[in-house]
Amino acid sequence: MKSKLISQPNDELLIFLSGWGCDDNQFKEISCSKNILLCWDYADINFDFDFSRYKKVYLAAYSAGVFAAGLIKDKFPKLESSLAINGNPLMFDKYYGIPPNVIKVFKGLNLSNYMDFRLKYLVTDEAELKEFNKNPSLRSFEDCFAELDALIKYSKQTYPIMEFDRALIGEKDKIFNPSRQKEYFKGKYAVLENCAHDVFTRFKNFDDILNLSAGIK
Repeated sequence: MKSKLISQPNDELLIFLSGWGCDDNQFKEISCSKNILLCWDYADINFDFDFSRYKKVYLAAYSAGVFAAGLIKDKFPKLESSLAINGNPLMFDKYYGIPPNVIKVFKGLNLSNYMDFRLKYLVTDEAELKEFNKNPSLRSFEDCFAELDALIKYSKQTYPIMEFDRALIGEKDKIFNPSRQKEYFKGKYAVLENCAHDVFTRFKNFDDILNLSAGIK
């Protein structure tokens, strides 16, 4: 697992587990009043970080990061809160997880179809696609495929599950079925109206995301 610390002059930390295929370039313009430990690439799950300087630690996980959180949850300190964004811990489950036909789409990505994939699965329209393309992930397809293979391998073993306090669900998510997301999180969620899988064309500040989720009971 790769990580990058984005520092602020305070003692609060947000652990952000990003999604499959993501990297730090994708989130370089997103701000937060807290320190951010940005994590990506779950081809391996080696995770080691000194949390001792932080008095409050929060967790937000996006997409595949929601699944990955369970794999490293024993490494986390006491969390003030945990938020799942367009994902659930049963990423490859036949009912709650990503449909097999979408996994097949992931495995078939290449330079010629990647823009169509972004528009169909990640954003809602051309305007959001333009915003998404300003800071895309710079990882190679080969690197992303290796990560996907590793995630699938983890899912075929007995793996720990991270139970989240609350969740945000994109109304138009075509990767995780919104209805089954609602069923999984059993009322501990808020729906993002007219929002596809990627929420970061809409939110440029993690504080806004955390504040929005704070009202979920």
